[in-house]
Amino acid sequence: MIHIFNPEHDIALGAHVEQFTAPHAARQLRHDLGFLPMIWAEEADKVIVEDVEAAKEAFRHLGLKARGSWHSWKEIADVLDVRQPEEIAPWGWDQALFHRMVKAGVSPALLPMPNRMEIIRHISHRQWAAEHVLPAMRLLPDTVGEATAVTSVSGLMSLLHDHERVVVKAPWSSSGRGIRYLDGRDKASYCIPMRNWARNVIDRQGCLMLEPYYNKVLDFAMEFISDGRGTVRYCGLSVFDTRSGAYTGSILDTEEDKVARLTTWISTDQLTMIKEQLTMVLSRELGNSYRGPLGVDMMVVSVDNKLMVHPCVELNLRRTMGHVALALTRRIKVLPKIMSIVYTDKYRLKVGAPL
Repeated sequence: MIHIFNPEHDIALGAHVEQFTAPHAARQLRHDLGFLPMIWAEEADKVIVEDVEAAKEAFRHLGLKARGSWHSWKEIADVLDVRQPEEIAPWGWDQALFHRMVKAGVSPALLPMPNRMEIIRHISHRQWAAEHVLPAMRLLPDTVGEATAVTSVSGLMSLLHDHERVVVKAPWSSSGRGIRYLDGRDKASYCIPMRNWARNVIDRQGCLMLEPYYNKVLDFAMEFISDGRGTVRYCGLSVFDTRSGAYTGSILDTEEDKVARLTTWISTDQLTMIKEQLTMVLSRELGNSYRGPLGVDMMVVSVDNKLMVHPCVELNLRRTMGHVALALTRRIKVLPKIMSIVYTDKYRLKVGAPL
């Protein structure tokens, strides 16, 4: 198997162009953390990175043995031998990655059909999850969550009048980008810069998603893998932290202990119901449209002093940091730990004892 870390994936889906230049932060993240797939790589797997020596050095600091082999992008056409095709497993498939690989000399015969990228982009749209996943999850007790697609700035302004605090999201975005928190009672919510931002997103991506603002108590997620034949398998819980919508770190622990951590806010029975319902819904709705890892972000919120669960804040049709945490947990002997991404002169993956 060939592994590639392309963290700019969500932004590339939104841009939807062949010649895509990722923002500087995303390019640096790709360079500095390109070693991540080696955490879950198996013997004979190959990990493609921007800088082989830098990736080896960063991975060495984790204290783990590399089970696969390192290769640079310059070698990718040679690594992908058309006579012995191997599965390519990027962080996420998008049009920009497809064309970068073709430009690097990879035979299109070894890559997914272009219509697969279109399907992934369609299902990755926030509206798809709002229509195909969230309604079925809201049938469960003690759940909240709704999302409305808005196709014009005037429509957005009209809905703002009917709400107090709301969250407005671009259909394709990641790590807190493309998200605005607005208050219908605050005139600043109607300012020209905000209107311009909304107009630009609608022009580029077709709509905005408007959701109620909830008093968040806790972030968590459930991670899955789809076999592309109608079966989605549950992989585990992800208990993580965010800052301004951007991921900062995860708890590395056994499933039993992660469940125990969550029972302060959510019962074991409710977690089980959510997991079983979501596995069924994803298997039915994804069918044979997607093969690979995915994750569903959730949160515990306080509504009128009662704890409720938003069971589908976001569907990530790609590998997630939750999957990284699960893979790293399997390779660490002493638990619990905290996995975090920190930035000094570069991005680093840190694993340390919890506070």
